[in-house]
Amino acid sequence: MATIIINGNEYPIPEGEKLNAIQMAKRVGVDIPYYCWHPALSVVANCRMCEVEVGAKDAKTGEIKMTPKLVPGCQTPAKDGTVIVTDSPKVKEHQRMVMELLLLNHPLDCPVCDQAGECGLQDYSYEYGQASHRFVEERLVNPRKSVSDTIQLNSDRCIVCTRCVRFTREITQTGELQVMRRGSHSEIDIFAGHTMDANPLAGNVVDICPVGALLDKDFLHKQRVWFLSRHDGICTRCSTGCNIQIDENKGQVWRFKPRDNPHVNDYWMCDEGRYSYKAANDPYLLGAMYVRKDDDLKPVPADEALKAVDRGLREASERGAVAAVLSPFMTVEEAFLAARYVKGLGEKNVLALGPVPTRGEDVTFKPDQTKGRTGDTSFVVPRPFTIHAEKCPNRKGVEAVLEHFQGSVIPFEDLSSRVAGGEFAALYVVSDSIDAWIDEPAAKILRAGVKFLVLQDTNVTPLAHLSDVVLAGATFAEKAGSYVNANGRLQYAAAALPPRDGSLPDLDIFSILLNRTGGPAQSGDVLAELAEAVPAFAAAEGGTLPRTGLDLSGEAKPGTAKVDPPAFVDTWYAPQGAARWR
Repeated sequence: MATIIINGNEYPIPEGEKLNAIQMAKRVGVDIPYYCWHPALSVVANCRMCEVEVGAKDAKTGEIKMTPKLVPGCQTPAKDGTVIVTDSPKVKEHQRMVMELLLLNHPLDCPVCDQAGECGLQDYSYEYGQASHRFVEERLVNPRKSVSDTIQLNSDRCIVCTRCVRFTREITQTGELQVMRRGSHSEIDIFAGHTMDANPLAGNVVDICPVGALLDKDFLHKQRVWFLSRHDGICTRCSTGCNIQIDENKGQVWRFKPRDNPHVNDYWMCDEGRYSYKAANDPYLLGAMYVRKDDDLKPVPADEALKAVDRGLREASERGAVAAVLSPFMTVEEAFLAARYVKGLGEKNVLALGPVPTRGEDVTFKPDQTKGRTGDTSFVVPRPFTIHAEKCPNRKGVEAVLEHFQGSVIPFEDLSSRVAGGEFAALYVVSDSIDAWIDEPAAKILRAGVKFLVLQDTNVTPLAHLSDVVLAGATFAEKAGSYVNANGRLQYAAAALPPRDGSLPDLDIFSILLNRTGGPAQSGDVLAELAEAVPAFAAAEGGTLPRTGLDLSGEAKPGTAKVDPPAFVDTWYAPQGAARWR
C-alpha cells in the first residue's frame, strides 16, 4: 500500500492518485497556507507561502532523507514515500517572513475593506504572521482602478498572486489583465484600451482574488460577510445549472458566488447568473393569493384560494378535460406532485411543458489544455464551461415527468392552439419565470378558450389580470428541490429565503391540493417517491443526492447511478474566515 508521511504521521494514499502537497495535506486534515495556487489554474509558485520541508523515505531501509531547502507545496507531488513537514520551526519562520513581506505596503484598512471576514491576508496574518510591524519607511501607494463596469481594482491591496491574470489567459482566453513593471513596482492592470466588460465570466476574478484587491461594485459596502447566511443553491438563469452559494441576510439575497462542481461548472459562473439574485428581492413580486369575485380579483387567505382552485378544477373535470402547463422553472418534485394532482382529477386531463425561453446561441469557453490544474485525477481536467442559450434550469427534468405521466411532451404553443379551439374546460398554468413570458394578446387567447383559469406565478403578468384564481408561488430562492441540467445531471438546491408574506412554496401548494398529511412537504421525501415511481429518476433512490449531483443521462437503475468518488474541494477562505469573525 502506498503511504505518505506528514508531520511524523503515516497515512495511506490511493495507488496512482496524483496530488500535490497542499491537496494531500488537506485531505488528511493538515492545512498548508497558500495564495497563488488554485486547483483550476497553472502553477506559478510566486507567493512562496506554501513552502514546506520535503523528503523521501527509502522503501527498503526506512531511512528518511530531507531536501536541504524549503520547496513550494503547490509544485511538490505527493507520492508513495514522500515525507512532508509543515510545522517545523524552519517552516514557521518562513511563513512569518512571507507574511511580513506581503504586508509591507498593505494599507491595513480592514475596517473599510469589503473582503474583511473572508480575506487570506487577515486569516494568515492571524495564524502565521507577527503582531509587530518593523517597516518604518513610507509605503508605496498604488492607484484604485476600474477594470469594468462591475469590478474595482484596489492595487494597494494586491499581492500580485496573478490568479486573475491566469484566469483571463487560461480559462476565458481573453487576456485582458497583465502584470505591469517589475519588483516592488509590479501591479495588475488591463491592457490599454481594454476593459473586462465584454467578458461574460469576468466576475470570477473577484471570487478567486485571495485579498481585497478585486471587488464587486454591486456588493461594495452593502454587507459584512459575517452577517451573511450561506445556502447551497443552483443558478436558474440557464440550463447549465451552475452550483452557487446564496448569501442572504434579514430576508434579502445579497450576492451569488459559484460553488465548485467538477461535472458542471468547475469553480466558475457567468455574470448573467451572478447578478440574477436581484429577482429574489423584487418588491413587486406577488404578495397575496387572489380569487375573482364580482368580476374583480380580491385578495384572500391561502386556504380559501386553494379551495377555490380545487373546487373549480373538479367541476371542470366533470364537464370536460383540464389542461395544465408545467413550467421548466419548476423543480422535479413540484412537477411530480402537480402532474399527480392534475392526472388524479381525470385521466383525460392533459399536461404540457411551459414556454422554454431561449436567447442567442450556446457560448462555450474551452480552457487551455496545456495548462490548468495539476492534481486530483477525480476531476475532469480542465472542462469546458458553457453558457446555454436555453434560459431555464429544468426543461429535461419536467419533460421526464411529463413523459412518465402521459407518454409524450406537449409544447406550450401546441397546447395554446388547443385551448384557443375550446378543447378544455379549465386551464392551470404554473410559471415561476423571472422574465416576462406572455404578452397581453396571448393571454387573452388563453382566457377566451376556457371557463376557469388558474395562474400560479411569482410575478404579475397580463395573464394574472385575466385569471379566476392567482396563486403566489415561490421564487427560486424560496424553494428547495432538484433540477436536471442540460447534461442530464440531477442537482439539489436548498431554500435560501423563507416564503414571502402572502405566498406559499409550490411544493406546499400541490401537497395541500393532494390532501397530503404530515405537515409541510419535504423535497427529499417527494424525491424519494419520484425515484420509486418514475424510472428516469430511479438513481435518486432514498431522496438524497450527492454534493455534485447524479448523472441521469444513461439508463438509470437503483444502485447504478454514475457517481464519481469524493474530490478535493478548494474551500479557500470564505468558510473559515467568516466563521472566525462572526
